[in-house]
Amino acid sequence: MTDLALRLAYGFNILVLAPVLFGLYTHQGSGVIAALGGGIQNVDGLRLLVASLWLAVLVMSIAGLFAPRLFVALLGFQVIYKSIYLATYVAPVVANQGWNAAPQGPAIIFAIIIAIYPFIIWKAWA
Repeated sequence: MTDLALRLAYGFNILVLAPVLFGLYTHQGSGVIAALGGGIQNVDGLRLLVASLWLAVLVMSIAGLFAPRLFVALLGFQVIYKSIYLATYVAPVVANQGWNAAPQGPAIIFAIIIAIYPFIIWKAWA
């Protein structure tokens, strides 16, 4: 059951990241980055930095499908950085400008991951 849960988590990563990465790598010019939701304006260097990080997570998630326990730390890394993002960016935006000003898509996906992945990680390490 633990390997199945890990594979489901890696599969979820792949399912979410593939279209987001397509949007990040194909975005051109200025304006809001649709793949990130909300009102995040494009800055090529930062957009490609995020895309590079998420591409690495995607590649490691694919590897995790074949060796689920070997890549469990990837899930822990995601919980940590997504929690930091929600606490340092999304929460202040919501508090100051309301939910509509926040990047809703990423916020919801990140919250799901933060709520579920720790249980999968715990089960894998127990």
